Amino acid sequence: VGQNGAQCYGALGGTVSLQLMDNFSQIHKYELFTKSVKVLTGRKDRPPVIKMNDTFSFIPSNGTFWIHNLSRNDSGEYKLIIFDSNGTMTENHTLQLSVQGKSVFIS
Repeated sequence: VGQNGAQCYGALGGTVSLQLMDNFSQIHKYELFTKSVKVLTGRKDRPPVIKMNDTFSFIPSNGTFWIHNLSRNDSGEYKLIIFDSNGTMTENHTLQLSVQGKSVFIS
């Protein structure tokens, strides 16, 4: 798990796995944001893998968010907000993703 606010890197066209937290056992509700836009709201009793579309998938049991076929538009802040059973925010995990172009070697 990267530290809150950590900078992560991904290759253009590749896949990146962002582990936003490592202990999901006590979580009642969560919200996942990409660039300040809520993309997912879930509860503890949801299925173990959520595929949002061909680009994103999320595994609530271990807090891992996958982004496939990375584009430059995927660069930005990713945030997971955790709530307890009373609806009170208990944790906020944030990572910065930077998508970089494929390397070109010139000899």
